[in-house]
Order: sequence, then structure tokens, then C-alpha cells
Amino acid sequence: MHMMKEANFLLELGTEEIPAGYIQPAIEAIRTVFVESLEGGRIEFGMIEVHATPRRIAVLISKLAESQREEEAEIKGPSVKAAYDAAGKPTKALEGFMKGNGIAPGDVFTRESDKGAYVFGKKRLEAKKTETLLPDIITRIVDTIPFPKRMRWSVKSVTFPRPIRYFLVLFNDRVVPYEIDGIPSSNKTRGHYIQHNRMVDVKSIRHYDDILKKNGVIVDQGERKERIRSELTAAAEKTGGRLLEDEELLDSVTYLVENPSVCECRFDKNFLNLPEIILIAEMREHQKYFSVLDKSGRLSDRFLVVSNNPTNAHVKAGNERVISARFNDARFFYDEDRKIKLADRVESLKSVLFHKELGSIHDKVSRMQIIADHVSERMNLDNKTRGKISRAVSLCKTDLMTAVVFEFPSLQGKIGRIYALEDGEDRETADAIEDHYKPRFSREPQPAVMTSIVVSLAEKIDNMFGSFSVGNIPKGSADPYALRRQANAVVELLLGNGINLSLRDMFNSISSNYRDGAALVDKIVEFTAARARTIFSENGLSHDEIDACLTTGGSDFLELFRRATSINDFRKNEKFSQMLLSFKRMNNIVSAFRKENGGYALSFDQSLFQCDEEKELYRFFESRADAIDTFISSSNYLELFELLIEGKPIIDSLFDRVLVMEKDIKLRDNRLALLEGILRHFTTLMDFSRIEDR
Repeated sequence: MHMMKEANFLLELGTEEIPAGYIQPAIEAIRTVFVESLEGGRIEFGMIEVHATPRRIAVLISKLAESQREEEAEIKGPSVKAAYDAAGKPTKALEGFMKGNGIAPGDVFTRESDKGAYVFGKKRLEAKKTETLLPDIITRIVDTIPFPKRMRWSVKSVTFPRPIRYFLVLFNDRVVPYEIDGIPSSNKTRGHYIQHNRMVDVKSIRHYDDILKKNGVIVDQGERKERIRSELTAAAEKTGGRLLEDEELLDSVTYLVENPSVCECRFDKNFLNLPEIILIAEMREHQKYFSVLDKSGRLSDRFLVVSNNPTNAHVKAGNERVISARFNDARFFYDEDRKIKLADRVESLKSVLFHKELGSIHDKVSRMQIIADHVSERMNLDNKTRGKISRAVSLCKTDLMTAVVFEFPSLQGKIGRIYALEDGEDRETADAIEDHYKPRFSREPQPAVMTSIVVSLAEKIDNMFGSFSVGNIPKGSADPYALRRQANAVVELLLGNGINLSLRDMFNSISSNYRDGAALVDKIVEFTAARARTIFSENGLSHDEIDACLTTGGSDFLELFRRATSINDFRKNEKFSQMLLSFKRMNNIVSAFRKENGGYALSFDQSLFQCDEEKELYRFFESRADAIDTFISSSNYLELFELLIEGKPIIDSLFDRVLVMEKDIKLRDNRLALLEGILRHFTTLMDFSRIEDR
């Protein structure tokens, strides 16, 4: 905002009221276009600010240069062979190159490259005045802002969400000549469309902000937002309560007003008998009203309206009438819903299509039951918990058939939980109806109760498997079915709740319920592993720690995370790199042999030992085999690493004193079999070769 006083370029597009949801993306796009255009046009500049209200978009730039930066470009021409004849004189090819690019003979030189010698020319790029280039940049802005919907207005050729009424374009306080669709540029802006509906001269860019404020407009959206927040907070506290904070709603109303004021209103307390979430949704989604909580944290009978005009008794009464009508509608929806219990709505799910190739929502619920059963079985859950899970799965989509969810899709799951409790369902079952959608985004609190966790896993696994089975697989950045988010949620649920579950085994057990399901198992495991890689990294693990564990092909992501974390923890031990080197020596010699000999059968026979080092290495790992298995099965990887450090001198002694790749095939194979047998304990655990020595 302070930059407004320093800017030497100002563009304001004055329009009719643009939808609030269009504005923030437009601000980002305009900033990007200006940066790209100025940098690409060799025009130096300082800072760029883009501000917007419903009726104007303003761009301010500081330290915008008067003209382009002078540069000399090198342009590649024909090869030397084509450029000169046998006598060394220029050919028509060279002459055409110079003429076409405006290059003088003295600016031509040759340069060697991988493909031979080529002619190059130095071309001085003209430094044009910035003022002459700005019109094209402005036109690009008008034509390319990615609005969700554009329209052509009257006989105008330009498309825009709402009609453009004027252009204010100043550079160093001079009007930049510009015209589009018969609308010429000027130094005039417009005040608030009701309070100060007139055109006003802007003689100096540094006074632009002050002029607008005097005429009822706060053009800086950040300043406008904080003013709204402050007035909402004060008004809520004045009632003896506190504001129900809603950043998304605050962002939305910021782009609905130019000069905000807050009006405190009330509704009939009898409406508080309805579930609070319905009342809040009515106020928020239909009216953009803010809710007020009482001292106990419950919804009060007060609400706050952000207006674009000064408030008065008439404005207050009008908003109170509107919300009363809305709440009466909500009461009707609620009363109608309560005539039918959720359990009695299960059959009606058969009439609602989930996906044309995946059947109805009832079909989806049936698949979720199968998934939930398999998860419960693999987790050895007790029968009581399994019963709650089964009940929750059967009811989790039934609120989609209610009038309240039809009116407010954002309440799916939430209203289902409330209705389930009113129907007398178990609390865990009711909670799972709401929680099975979680986590819907990063850092949303996860379900923490097993009933909710399993239903949530079933929901997300079916979404992934179902989408993959009908070919809806994310490509590039496109992910219309949010499958990456689903996979993230699966990994986060497993990690966050300490659940060991082999997804590959579980996917194999449910694959028959999907078209070509068996062929999809590895693809979905790999897809989930890619998301796990990101989550592991976000938890502070390095790429080599992650690679060492994920490349083993395992699909128990909790266990893989524990292994990668153990590497991260143990590598702080100064002996870690020494132990790592010893294991890499074993791994390298065995891997090199296998690379050349594939499935060659190696046999092991103690009687073929000829050196004490062989015997000692065998005895060390043989005597500790049970301990190794115990450490692995109990995920006690730090103790495992300690044991391996203990064996390091023995491994080193073997390599220092014994030739593994002995000419005698029997001895060679026996030593390779010994090393391969030791490594076999760890190959499915982690790939030591991928861990970097630091």
C-alpha cells in the first residue's frame, strides 16, 4: 500500500460489478502478465501492486523506466561454408541473412560449434519508449485475464465478465494514449457508485489512493479486509459474544464491497432449536452473513452483515426479514428430513448414480463394506468394533438423500452425524458418518477413533480403485477426481494412527470387485507410494533415506516410514558411515555377480570354509539370526543397526584377507552364497546401496 505514493505508472479498469470469486485469480494473473511483458520487453521496473474492488482493477508500478534497456543480440546465421564462396566472398545466403536482420558487414563474425563453424551477427536492439509499448501490454491484460466466464456486451468486440466503463492510464502523471472498443484512456476515476457516483480527476498518481478514499472507495483489498475484520470483531464483542471466524467468507465479502460497514442484526431465538450448522450455512452460503457466538461458544441470535453502504434501521430490518424467511425454509427442510430415519434411506441410495461405470451410491457403499471388512480382518479388530464399522459404512451416504444436504452440499457428513445421533445410533457410528470424509486437505485433523479411521480408509480406497478401473487416472497436473489427495489421506491415516497395513495385500484381496482390478494393484500401490514419498519428505526425511526404503517394493507405509526415520536417526552416529560402507561392499559384489549371472543357483556349504574369516562371519550372523528377526519384526531398527556395527570388523576382515571371487568355482559360489544369505535378511528391509555416505 505504501508503494502507491512511489508509483509512476497507474492503470485502472473501471467496470460494472465483477463477481467476487473472479477477482483474486485475476489479480494474480495480471501481476504475472505485467512481469512477463516488462521483463520480456527489456523494461526495467521496481515493484508491481494489483488492487481490486468489485468495480475496478488497478495496477501500480514503481520505478518504471522511460524506455527499453539497450541490448545487443547475437543472431545465428548460415554455416561458414554456405556464407562464403571459394574466393572468400559473401554468398547470397550471407547477404540475405544480413539484410533480413539489419546487420552491418562489420558486425558479422564466425564461431566454432559442435556442428562446425557458423556465421553470427551482432544486432543492436532498438530502445523504444515505454509509453509506446504500454498499450499492447494493456490489451494483452484485457484479453487474457483467465475469468471463468466472459461475455460480449452490446456491439463491443472485447469480451469481459462485465462491461468496461473507463480506462485510467497514467505514466509519470501523463495520460498514456490508449483506446479499446471506443473507450479512450484518461486521468479520470469514478467514486463509490452510490455515495459518490461521479468521475474524478487524478492529476498525480501519488494522490490516487487519497482521492478514492475521499470519494468512498478503499481500493487496497488488504486494507479493506482488515477494516472489515476489525469492525466485525468489535461489533461481535459489543453484543457480549465473539465472532465466528471465517477467513474464506471474509475473503469473499472483501470483493463485494468498496467501502465496507458492518450492521448488527438479530433473529428469532426460536430458530436456535434447529441444528446450529444449518443456521450457519444459511447465513454464510446464501447471504454472506457472519455468525456470532455467545460466551459459552454456542450460536447466538445475533448476526453481522457487511454492507457497501452506511447502515441504518431500514438496512437492518431488511436483512432480518430476509434471514427469517431463510430460516423458515431451513426449518421446513429439517422437519421433512426427520420424518425418515437414516437407516430407512439406505435403499433409496440405489436410485442415485455414483458413476455410470461404477453403479449407484448403494453399489459404492457395498464395495466400501467389503474394503472395511478386509481392513478390519487384517487389523484383528474385535467384533464390537467391526459391528460399529459395518453400521457406519451402511449409513455414511444416507444423508445425501436429505433435503438439507440437497440445499447445502457442504453439510454432507456433518448433518448425517446429527441425524444419526437423533435416530439413537451409537456415537462412534455417528461420528464416522462425518469423519469418513476426513482428512479432506493437508493438516485437517484426522479421525482418531478406529471406527472412523476404517470407514475413511474404505471411502478413499474405493475412490482410488474405482477411478483407476474406469481410466480416470491423474495425468500431469490434471487430477479432476482429486485422487492424489485421496492417496495422501490414506498414507496420512496410516502414519498418523500407527497402523501397519500392507496395501498391496489388501488391494489384492479386494481387486475382484473392480474391472481389471488385479492388473491395477501395482499401479495403485505405485501411485500411493509417490504420495508417500512427498509426505516422508515433508516430515524431514532426505531423498536417499526415502529411496532406500520405498524402492524395496514394500507397501506397509508406516513400516517404511519407521525404517527411513531410523536411518535418519542413526546416521547421526559416527559409526554409521563405517557400517554403511561394509554393507555396500557386500551388496556391490553380490549385485555385480547377479547382474552377470541372473538366476544362477548359489549353494552354501559350511564344510567348504577354508578361512577363519569365513567361519567367523558365518558364526556372527548365525548366532544372531533370532535377534535380527526379533528386531525386524518389532521395528526395533536402531538396535538392529547397533548389531550391524558390531559385525562391521568381521565383514571388513573377510574382504581384507579373503578373495571372494576365487578362481575355484565352488569356493567362489560358497562365499557368494554366504554374503547373499546375510544380505537376504535386509534386502526387503532397505536398500543400503541407496544410502549416501555423508
